[in-house]
Amino acid sequence: MDKNNFSKLITEYKYTILFAAIGIVYFLYQFVDVMEVDASQYALISMEMSFSKSFLHVYQLGSDYLDKPPLLFWLSSFSFLTFGISNFAYKLPSLLVAILGIYSTYRLAKRWYSRETALFAALIVATSQAMFLMVNDVRTDTMLLGFTVFAIWQIVEYLNNQKWLNLILAAVGIGGAMLSKGPLGIVLPAAAVGSDFLLKRQWKNIFKYQWLILLVIVALILLPMSYGLYTQFDLHPEKTVYGLKGPSGLEFFYWTQSFGRITGQSAWRDDSGYFYFFHTIIWDFQPWILLFIPALVLRFRKLILQKFKATSKDEYITLAGFVLFFIAFSFSHYKLPHYIFVLFPFAAIITADFIVRLSDRWKTRIGSIQFGLMHAFWLLMILDFLYIFPPKNFLLPAILLVLYLVYVTVFRKAKGSARIIIPTVLTAVSLNLLMAVNFYPRLLNYQADSQAGQYITEHNIPASKVSQTCSECYAFNFYARNIKPADTTFTDFKKGDVIFVDEDWLKKIEAQHINFKILKLFPDFRVTHLNPTFLFRKTRSEALKTKYILEIE
Repeated sequence: MDKNNFSKLITEYKYTILFAAIGIVYFLYQFVDVMEVDASQYALISMEMSFSKSFLHVYQLGSDYLDKPPLLFWLSSFSFLTFGISNFAYKLPSLLVAILGIYSTYRLAKRWYSRETALFAALIVATSQAMFLMVNDVRTDTMLLGFTVFAIWQIVEYLNNQKWLNLILAAVGIGGAMLSKGPLGIVLPAAAVGSDFLLKRQWKNIFKYQWLILLVIVALILLPMSYGLYTQFDLHPEKTVYGLKGPSGLEFFYWTQSFGRITGQSAWRDDSGYFYFFHTIIWDFQPWILLFIPALVLRFRKLILQKFKATSKDEYITLAGFVLFFIAFSFSHYKLPHYIFVLFPFAAIITADFIVRLSDRWKTRIGSIQFGLMHAFWLLMILDFLYIFPPKNFLLPAILLVLYLVYVTVFRKAKGSARIIIPTVLTAVSLNLLMAVNFYPRLLNYQADSQAGQYITEHNIPASKVSQTCSECYAFNFYARNIKPADTTFTDFKKGDVIFVDEDWLKKIEAQHINFKILKLFPDFRVTHLNPTFLFRKTRSEALKTKYILEIE
């Protein structure tokens, strides 16, 4: 193949190549260890479910679990039963649903906009830092995002072709979203699509009897979970779970866990202010945030100029879905950055439409600005190699150097929207390639819980002899394949027993004059709470604590 034909082939399939590159990074993330606390907790619950085969009643280390809906646990436990217990098996179901979400974003955008806009929307949501985080640090939000945007896409398809299959699939998407993270899975699609109806004055669409059929199908999908909650909790008022005496599982799922955080009924509270998500989205929607902000402003300006009355050709599902729920989440009494990730498909479509609509002159200008700004991420990669986790060999730096040269070359030759999209996607892929194969694997060497659990498994230490004293060392239990709860009594330990402890518990054991030997010690840091002292390798030792595996003598 000559040079001209090769260049033509690359040009023709440039977006396919970009999606393939994203897929490779996603795949590499599947082998990174799960992180404390949420992901390791969910992995542990899924493993325990695969051991017990108790799919309707959910347990954590033998105790009743009443927090997140069970879909993640169901699918990951089935994956464990199929592929064995591993990082890959835990993350695989969520990865597949994330891919469904990206494809659904493409199809939803294509229904209203051009194929180019739809492709860009899929690329934007796929390369947002939030999506890379979700396919690595797997929690319930990955499935919530995937099923929610799938449901909205199917609702839009149904409204356009009136096919029952689309209505049924919409119900499946809503059911999947609710089984992932509660009532938000139905409220968000209803509010987003309903707002579009209101702006277009499409009253008949609001009162379609078919929506009742959709609700019946959703109820049927939720029936196994509802039955499990009722029989595990509502039939047992004598139970006390998380300090709640006689909690109703049904009330907790259908109200307290979601709406209770806004009304204040939930016990979960923090001190985050109303502008919390304005700060977190600046990183979570990188590298697209500086394009999204003007896109959102202009979309809202258009609605105001239309006096909040849209035509049938306008699309306001994405604007209403993003704005309404961004505000609602901001009023929650308990916030974490990943709560708004479900809104990012909307943000991606709004941003893609903005980019495509730019004049050629503005595409050239904004492309140059974005090209310059993306160098901040390339600088982060260099800083990682120099000051945080130096590369173990020259392979990764060489690959990143090649990608940077491609990045510069594409920017110089690309025209129109591609001048903005392709270099930005290449930057996001390059940064997360580094994160997947260098940063996170090296970082998780300092997560003592997972390292100690792997030590137990690698040395074939029987679960019956293993104990730990930490109430939230879920990664230890997961990697040690051990579902025993924390033991802080020290009354039943026998010679040969193995205990995983931190520095404080080591002192307590020494004070009780229990004879032991240290099998291995592990440097420890809460890897989700990074700070400069830890990141800078010359001062890292100052931020580290130590955990130990002891053997009783």
